[in-house]
Amino acid sequence: YHIIVLTSTVLPGATRFGLLPILEKVSGKKAGRDFGLCYSPEFIALGSVIRDFLNPDFTLCGEFDERSGSELEEFYSKVMFGNSPCKRMSLENAELTKISVNTFVTTKITFANMLADLCERIPGGNVDVVTDALGTDSRIGKKYLTGAIGYGGPCFPRDNVALSYMARTLDSCADIAETTDRVNRSMAETITERLRPIIKHGVTVAILGLAYKPSSHVVEESQGIYLAKLLSEAGARVVAYDPLANESANAEMKGKIVIMDSVKKCLDQADIVLITTADEEFKNLTAEDFIKSGNITVYDFWRILKGELADKEKIKYVAIGCSDDENKAQAKFLTQLWGQEA
Repeated sequence: YHIIVLTSTVLPGATRFGLLPILEKVSGKKAGRDFGLCYSPEFIALGSVIRDFLNPDFTLCGEFDERSGSELEEFYSKVMFGNSPCKRMSLENAELTKISVNTFVTTKITFANMLADLCERIPGGNVDVVTDALGTDSRIGKKYLTGAIGYGGPCFPRDNVALSYMARTLDSCADIAETTDRVNRSMAETITERLRPIIKHGVTVAILGLAYKPSSHVVEESQGIYLAKLLSEAGARVVAYDPLANESANAEMKGKIVIMDSVKKCLDQADIVLITTADEEFKNLTAEDFIKSGNITVYDFWRILKGELADKEKIKYVAIGCSDDENKAQAKFLTQLWGQEA
């Protein structure tokens, strides 16, 4: 007696109506009698797979029958650290749970990014101050609540599309998932339009961060890659660097941008710098690293160098998610909104 466990993210119904008939046909055996069947996806992230697998918040067990679920739960109890609960349920409920976790997280990320945009338009606005307070509420929490740039990677973007497809197939509504996906995909375009007035032929833009997240070589659905493509199409000369993803990015971009083998070489050529991931190597940069190239504009999406670069000569530092204290137009608009003279 063996238990077959499907761990991939799939739409509800895939295990029972897609996988099960094939297993029974090919094996000539009957599920529940001759073999067990469960759906149990991991909640892991690239770069921390083993740690996440062994220390989950919970394990998810979609069971074809009680015996299958019990034996899988016993297996998890022997290999997992701590006392994380095992949530047992039907195959379809487990399939929906997995895809819902990912789509809910992306909605939270997108909400934080919306707050970052609002904070830039409010006098004294600071998204980190707002999200820190917001995340203190036990109903919300601080994880994935950092306003910055859109999400990417092999999972998050896919799952919103999948949930939307499933909902529409079942004649239901998935407006939240669809809006989250649409807003996220538009972020690189919005940034490009923001930079378009200062991008002239011959202006060099350096992108620091080509992977979809720090300490990764994966560039799938990466915001840095999207920005590189859009800025290049807008007429900028784009140079870029990533501590781990240069090779992957080079294969993706096919010579459309110049990928450097060091941060220094990027900064030496840059008129504008975009910091798109919070890699440790970028956190350790100093004002001197930027000033060497002359006057330079830095857009820091994660605000990792705010303390180092703000108010430095020859550096125009833009902390995404924070308002410019010198911009009086914002205060004027708010005073007019409330019926007062500016």
